[in-house]
Amino acid sequence: MVFISDNGIFSKSKPDEGSLLLAETAIELKVTGKLLDMGCGYGLVGLLIKKFDPSVEVDGIDVNIRAVECAIASAEKLGLEAHYIVKDGREALDRSYDTILLNPPIRTGKETIYELYRNAYKHLNPQGSLIIVIRRQQGAASSFKELQSIFPSVNRIKLYKGYEILKSNKD
Repeated sequence: MVFISDNGIFSKSKPDEGSLLLAETAIELKVTGKLLDMGCGYGLVGLLIKKFDPSVEVDGIDVNIRAVECAIASAEKLGLEAHYIVKDGREALDRSYDTILLNPPIRTGKETIYELYRNAYKHLNPQGSLIIVIRRQQGAASSFKELQSIFPSVNRIKLYKGYEILKSNKD
């Protein structure tokens, strides 16, 4: 699969290892229903999942206008149906989701990331899940604690090459 990317987009020249791990994990978990790729970049995570399971409804949001344009172009090029819009993940969303996936924008700081977690919780359907990928040395332990303060159930479901996959369940 070839994706369209550009300057100023996270991991523009090659897929980010953490994002690939996040997509692989979601595919292994057989996520279904409505999925939000929060901070979608050029669409890598959501489109990989859509390719493996065309029944998943993929939406993606990102604050970067060019990233959203590339995600739309990537979906069209790959012949995959997905909906992408420019939106800050801390803002109210138009619908709720069964699964929200996030590779947190570490450079924005903990306050921003924790707002994304709280907003994800608000926009999950009952029994919905937030699944994140985060490097151990970039705040995995503190993210785990913060997620525990928001969600009734948080589990570390995968460790790989310094990355952790954390799955937080709403109910």
